[in-house]
Amino acid sequence: MPRYFFHVRDAEGLSVDMEGAILSTDEQAKREAVQAAKEMLAEKILRDEILDGAAFEVVRSDGILIAKIPLKSVIRLK
Repeated sequence: MPRYFFHVRDAEGLSVDMEGAILSTDEQAKREAVQAAKEMLAEKILRDEILDGAAFEVVRSDGILIAKIPLKSVIRLK
């Protein structure tokens, strides 16, 4: 099973995930990133931080960018 890295890109630059996680599929990695984005977004709201353009970049161990998940994209508004 491949290893996936969940880097965070924001106004300050790129925070590189050096550990990663072993997951079975690209889709599972995307779901994990969406969940992590929701958690990070909730933390930012609770700390009254500005919601900048932060995003998770999901990268497979072979260096392929699988997905870019902006934190703002996980908000469900009606």
